[in-house]
Amino acid sequence: MRDYAAVRNNERDTLLAYVTLEPGMEVLDIQAAGGYLSDEVHRRLNGKVTNVCVEPNPALRARLNPAYRIIDNPVEHFISIPDQSIDVALGLVGLHHSSSHSATLGEAYRVLKPGAELAVCDVAAGSNLARWLDVFVGDHCPSGHTGNFPEPGSMADICATLGFTTVIEDYRDVPWIFPSRSDIPIFFQGLFGLVASLEVIDRALDDYFTILQSQDRCVVAWQLSYCHARKPA
Repeated sequence: MRDYAAVRNNERDTLLAYVTLEPGMEVLDIQAAGGYLSDEVHRRLNGKVTNVCVEPNPALRARLNPAYRIIDNPVEHFISIPDQSIDVALGLVGLHHSSSHSATLGEAYRVLKPGAELAVCDVAAGSNLARWLDVFVGDHCPSGHTGNFPEPGSMADICATLGFTTVIEDYRDVPWIFPSRSDIPIFFQGLFGLVASLEVIDRALDDYFTILQSQDRCVVAWQLSYCHARKPA
């Protein structure tokens, strides 16, 4: 997806705006996938950071920068990370892969240092994006897709119950930007591992997304729930 490296920048940069990143930190990436989020953290801090990446999928782990601390643990229990060792914990659209949101966020609470920050975002249950993932992607990806999407407000409720303070949850517009409509099915086919043809993907888009085309770009409406919290000092 190198040809479309900036498509998801809005959702990533919105997440990073919730936290303060400083050189020398240990920054946890929960469900790191191929390192899209960690790579930006590493870039912003000029490599003066320890990126700690939890990723249970071996194919995705293989794509991570070998300079990172790569953790082969389930997202519900990252036992390889010590208590109170992390300065910032981040989760970019990975919580819906967890079988227990409480367990994953509880692990984040455990590994964060006193006073440290958590920021996570995900597709909201009942949204068009959730429907796209579980219906279209589920039907056209060899591995299928069944997401455990967070209900609106549930991430904040869990964080408050765990003991986090200054908890907020926001529903944010973070549109995906493409050069043209024809680029969307190409990107979606690769990102979601779809076996459907580009024509089939293109015909389905308007059933799930609001798409606006202008002279120089094509905007796909994208909304995510964001939650920020702090562990008491």
